[in-house]
Amino acid sequence: MPRSTVVVSPRERFSSILRSLPSLFATVPDDTPVIVVEGCTPAGVRRDLAALQRARPFEWLALDRFVTPHEARNLGFDRVGTEFVVFADNDIIYEPHWLARLEENALRTGAEVVAPLICIGPPMATIIHHAGGELVIAMGTDRPRIRERHRMKGESVAAVAAAAGLERAEVAEFHCLLARSATVRRLGPLDERLITREQIDFALRLALAGAVVTFEPGAVVTYAAKNRFSPDDLQYHLFRWSAPLARRSVDAFEQSWNVESDKERVLDEWIRRHRMRAIASIDPARARSLGAERFRNEVALPIERELTSAAFATRRGAPPPRVPPPPDAQARARFYIRRLRPAAPVADPAPARPPVVAGMATMPSRGETLALALASIVPQVDRLFLFLDRFETPPPRLDPKVVPLRSQDFGDLRANGKLLGLLMCADPSVYLTVDDDILYPEGYARRMAAHVAAAPVPAALGVHGSRLKPQLGSYRDDRFVVHRTMEVARPVPVQVLGTDGAAFDTSVLRFDVRTWPQVNMVDLGFALECARRGVARFVVPRARLWIRPLDYAQPDSIYVRLQEDDRAQTDLARELLRLDGEAAPTARRTAAG
Repeated sequence: MPRSTVVVSPRERFSSILRSLPSLFATVPDDTPVIVVEGCTPAGVRRDLAALQRARPFEWLALDRFVTPHEARNLGFDRVGTEFVVFADNDIIYEPHWLARLEENALRTGAEVVAPLICIGPPMATIIHHAGGELVIAMGTDRPRIRERHRMKGESVAAVAAAAGLERAEVAEFHCLLARSATVRRLGPLDERLITREQIDFALRLALAGAVVTFEPGAVVTYAAKNRFSPDDLQYHLFRWSAPLARRSVDAFEQSWNVESDKERVLDEWIRRHRMRAIASIDPARARSLGAERFRNEVALPIERELTSAAFATRRGAPPPRVPPPPDAQARARFYIRRLRPAAPVADPAPARPPVVAGMATMPSRGETLALALASIVPQVDRLFLFLDRFETPPPRLDPKVVPLRSQDFGDLRANGKLLGLLMCADPSVYLTVDDDILYPEGYARRMAAHVAAAPVPAALGVHGSRLKPQLGSYRDDRFVVHRTMEVARPVPVQVLGTDGAAFDTSVLRFDVRTWPQVNMVDLGFALECARRGVARFVVPRARLWIRPLDYAQPDSIYVRLQEDDRAQTDLARELLRLDGEAAPTARRTAAG
């Protein structure tokens, strides 16, 4: 007799369910009841769902109206008859044994709700999104402010094994959670007014009821947020994050819990931009050519108005939102008093800074220099993504900050792999590209991050670079090199930065290096990405020998192969000259002047 029913609801896409459901079916017993709730899904996706249903039966509620996630969860839960319910979004990829481990945790601890280890990807099961959450309550102007802290967000999955004090939690995210069905019924329906803050609302209701929430690190799933966006998904995305639903959600949360919130920041800086990013991802070339403001006004807003109007039209005659009983005001006040933290001092707040992450690629022949290079840079950064090119086993004794990425999982990227971390780091971050044969000085990462922050224009900065001659016959011979070992008195504009020491803001420059047609031409590939986005390139001021090579001209190095044959690099350099336009003559006059 199955203990759990899985209720699958839409998150922000239609098509993601076609990858999520097969993953679900492959990792739960065949008799586990699964209820899929969706509305107005495109015909092609529904045909594929029907084929999946014939192969592995599940209950399917196909509505003729657009439906919010909490509406779908309530409709699915109405049909649950098992001891436990799992609420799961339709973009989750599941690792083996996840359900059994959630159930075992609930039975062992008596918990009412169990949170799995939620990763964010791709890649799958690698970078943590949520290892259970905590409620943070502080006093605002005249009412409390409540937020959630994602534990271990952005850290490597391997770090969970060494972490202590994670057994109990307060917040479980609706990406995926297991709950006792009796507890969900006792608390009342999920609040269908909410499309944001819903996990905090649920956590507060659990806390006031004295319910136990636990975290199960052995149950691993991945929230596939970084998969490419399909145009067919755009209408649901814009409906689900629409301004009317978002404003209603924040207002309802404030009213239910008598709290203040950064309403305009939530609505504008996160939700509105999330909608704009989705539209821009459908037509990135046009978004780049028009610029953010023109693209928003001329392209994005008309699309948003048209698609959301059509989506809301399907909801005429829909039942009013189901709302749980309001929390008891006295119990709510007592909870706040117990949990309120002192207000942060106004005089000298700690300055906020974006995380500093690094990307490095290495291969088995670099073991000796790799250890020294890592020792010099890892203490200076928040995280380092290490691409392991054709390693049978990872290097021993990697620091917990290091996230290993194997070529067997990501393909034959060679040196390009140092930029693979762009798919996994937070936005904004300062991203450093570093090499396995360079010794980085103390304070290097901090200083490069300061150069990035001070740049007057969107720019990538580095310690080694070159300017191309306008009449380029050979990339090897026809360029002026600002070498990494030289003293430089002031910023020098270049066209090609050496990725042994480049730095940039990921909100200015982000791309998928797996799409590059060539490998081991990473400096030119990076320069082309910059040129296509109008990102300037400069070598930074520094003393002589600020960074030091640990080895030089190794037989397996890109430099040695360039000396033998530079025809492919020359073709790329000519394309870079074309994209940069007037940059090459300017560089020549500067060099001559």
